[in-house]
Amino acid sequence: MVRIPAAFAHALLALCSLALFHGSTCAVAVCVEQCDPCFSQCLCHHTCSHTSQIAFEPAHRLVAFERIETTELDGSLRTTLAWIGGLSVARATGRPEASAHDLREFAEGVIGVNQELLELDAALGHWKFGSVELAGEFALVRFERAGAGAAGGTGELLFVFDAQGKLLEIDRVLTHS
Repeated sequence: MVRIPAAFAHALLALCSLALFHGSTCAVAVCVEQCDPCFSQCLCHHTCSHTSQIAFEPAHRLVAFERIETTELDGSLRTTLAWIGGLSVARATGRPEASAHDLREFAEGVIGVNQELLELDAALGHWKFGSVELAGEFALVRFERAGAGAAGGTGELLFVFDAQGKLLEIDRVLTHS
């Protein structure tokens, strides 16, 4: 039996490795992002991190509510969706507490999923986020009418939440000039 010196064996191994991997490349990729694939397109990962979260549309779809339409003394049209059942930030996100940002995102999701009820006709403009007001037991998310064009007038869309993030009421007021 012939013994090969260790130095020669290491050199032979290095040459074989070089021949084997010649022409190949090695790449290391790191992907860091603040993204939730349940709400937006992500580059790094594609699975929801909220195990208790339900699908986006059912979590934002208005199903059980009472619709009340009135004309105010100033001529503005008020549509109130009251006694809303089953919609909450916690149900949509899986988080027990709702921040101002969560309330805004949830309200925007409700507008997007319920366009036939809440969205404006193209001639009347669109809803632009206004503010989130936190007042102890209640929170108010306000949207304002923007881009009304020739139709003129003002309007607002108000979302009323309880302290736990449950959607209680939506008021849509349109004033024509």
